[in-house]
Amino acid sequence: MSSIYLKNTYKIERPAIGLLNIGTEETKGNELTKESYRLLKENAERLNLNFVGNVEGRDAFSGEIDVLVTDGFTGNVFLKAVEGLGKFVKRTLTESLKKNILSMIGAIPCMPAINRFAKTMDYKEYGGALFLGVKKPVVKAHGSSDEYLFYFTIKQAEAFVRNKAVDKMIEEFENSPKIENLQN
Repeated sequence: MSSIYLKNTYKIERPAIGLLNIGTEETKGNELTKESYRLLKENAERLNLNFVGNVEGRDAFSGEIDVLVTDGFTGNVFLKAVEGLGKFVKRTLTESLKKNILSMIGAIPCMPAINRFAKTMDYKEYGGALFLGVKKPVVKAHGSSDEYLFYFTIKQAEAFVRNKAVDKMIEEFENSPKIENLQN
């Protein structure tokens, strides 16, 4: 579903799909992860998926992965850890730059770049989570949403509807090959 969404919304022709795991080896992970790996690997060509294999958390932001597949619990832990890291980086960078007058003066020419970086690390800039696989557009806002984050969530929902993402997913699913037997 995310591959279809990225193709239709962001024009990424062959999104790279990785499976979040504790190692890159095919035999790593719990039973759910190993079975997910097997299904993705066996069906990737037939379903026209660019499955690149297992991905460790440290490689999720390498720029080589467009979709990170995981179960809901692990995904939520991963997202919250990333949010916490973003807050930590922002706080420690701010403290370092304000340490003394020389660091404050030296930071002035870098402020536009620092501000751009801070925006990329701020989860509030991204809005809510899209629910893919439902009949109508659904976007879930973060539990700690404020008006700033909610604004971006509404903008994201607006784009989701404008791009007819749900209709395009339904159309692609109706025209795609089916996975015959998941219990091989």
